Amino acid sequence: MDLIIDGFKLLVIGMGWVFVFLLIMIGLMALVAKLVTPFAHMLETPAPAPRKPAKKVADSDDKSLIAAIIAAVHQHRNR
Repeated sequence: MDLIIDGFKLLVIGMGWVFVFLLIMIGLMALVAKLVTPFAHMLETPAPAPRKPAKKVADSDDKSLIAAIIAAVHQHRNR
């Protein structure tokens, strides 16, 4: 029975330390966020240049591609 009680003591102590560590970490992160906010304008990156639209493929290429796909599916199903 003493081993179980010792195990629970270790459990509570370990979870307590993790909880305290997480509270300290959250507090430090909030503090750093407040300290860095005035310098945020230095870290901003410019927006990327707009991309040119892709060239439209001719309709005849689309029709031949669709025909090739249909032929491949038909051949696969007739095996």
